[in-house]
Amino acid sequence: MLTRYLHRALPTVVGVFAFLWCSVSRATQTAPLTEDFDDLYVYTIPTLPLHENAALSAPTARVSDSPAQHDADLDPDANKAAPFQWKPALRQAFFFTGFMHTYRLATEPQTRDALNGHWWRNYRQSIGELRGWDDGDKFMTTYVAHPFEGAIFGYIAQQNDPRYSRVMWGDGRKYWIARLRTLAFCTAMSTQWTLGPASEASIGNVQLRDSPGFVDLVGTPIFGTMVMIAEDVADRYLVAPVENRIANRPVLAFSRMFLSPTRSFANLMAFKYPWHREGRLGINGENNKLRREMLRDYAEGTGPKLFEYTPPKKRSGEATTYPREAPIELESSAHYETFLGGGSCIGGGGSGAVRIKPSWQLITEVSGCLVINLPKEQSGDSMMYQVGARWTPRAARRVSPFLQMMAGGRRITHELDDDAKRDALLKGWDDGAGPSHYPKRNDWSAEHQQNGLALSAGGGLDIALGRAFAWRVGNLEYTRSWLGDVDQIHAANGLRVSSSLVLKIGTW
Repeated sequence: MLTRYLHRALPTVVGVFAFLWCSVSRATQTAPLTEDFDDLYVYTIPTLPLHENAALSAPTARVSDSPAQHDADLDPDANKAAPFQWKPALRQAFFFTGFMHTYRLATEPQTRDALNGHWWRNYRQSIGELRGWDDGDKFMTTYVAHPFEGAIFGYIAQQNDPRYSRVMWGDGRKYWIARLRTLAFCTAMSTQWTLGPASEASIGNVQLRDSPGFVDLVGTPIFGTMVMIAEDVADRYLVAPVENRIANRPVLAFSRMFLSPTRSFANLMAFKYPWHREGRLGINGENNKLRREMLRDYAEGTGPKLFEYTPPKKRSGEATTYPREAPIELESSAHYETFLGGGSCIGGGGSGAVRIKPSWQLITEVSGCLVINLPKEQSGDSMMYQVGARWTPRAARRVSPFLQMMAGGRRITHELDDDAKRDALLKGWDDGAGPSHYPKRNDWSAEHQQNGLALSAGGGLDIALGRAFAWRVGNLEYTRSWLGDVDQIHAANGLRVSSSLVLKIGTW
């Protein structure tokens, strides 16, 4: 057991150690210094939103790459009309995807084995198996590694978005718009990683051998965005103060990389130094010489602080009025459903709503839940996908009741596992005395499934939590599904109660 654990963990430990060692070693290299100040090269200058102090603007202006670049550095709206850089963003995102696949193929024999066989048939079957919530991964994989993956995709998007590449925690509306944009890009790329043509489903057919849950589709972008926010907070309140006091290159490199690991990895995907920060003074060579001079002047009281955060301020005459009824709403919910014919399930879902009139919204929802209280070695789940309309007569008020109706489909799955057979097959595979190919789930389990039309109707109450969020305190719905019983799961009629957090877009 210990040997197998070391075999799996050793490549990761060695890779991380080599990355940190090479990065810090490279950071400690000193470039030749010149005495001529006009030859000073600063690849990025102190800038917004860590505003360049006025006393420092003159010398750094002389060494900026160009006057146009310097204007863009000092004016937060200079890149307001700059488009998103799709080609480099996709190139870096798929380079990262290829990196992850390379790691999987190097460390997972079952993934290498799955390369045998009919690619299209196995890929199609793998996608079709998607259901439920859990995917069988360990906690660290699902709730740490995958969110880090989402954050890396997010920072790849940010570094290729000129309008928002230099946002910082505290920038208000601009910061949250930037996070919505990175969330969209991360959702697309993480979905591709799970189900796309260059995914775990197509390379390794993960859903055919492990539990095929939705957790990665939902958790990677959402938890990844939370990781980005945490790193942004750490960058402003921990990294920036260090840079205001220290010029030691290893310390600066380590603080930037250790406190912002996913941003550092995104830099590598763009072939930049991991400690690179857009709009910030570098840490090597002439950059380090300038940093030491600035710190010495500040310590002696003859110069200002290197970086001092200044919140963005609205320009006079630019007051903007936003509607109180959100044009777009995104919802993440948790729910409990009891089947009136017997059985119950607990789960969650996500939905989106577009306002077509002040009191009416078009809505779409995908949700899933795990059937509970089943016997040992049995599992069941429900998946619903619906569209409909919602009536919100008091959408502009703090307390807003609503009624809604949706129609779509429902799939109920009941799986019976033979744990003893599974363990025997996996042991035989590991020992080389078992099957010639890695066992699939259908080698040790039987699956019963029903699909049918579904309808839900109900209502609830929203309480606004400022302009950006609302708490959907409760939503009680009756569900009707036109499908037969799936063994002891009788889901034709049910009552579902849910509570959720709503993000309102367009009201701030």
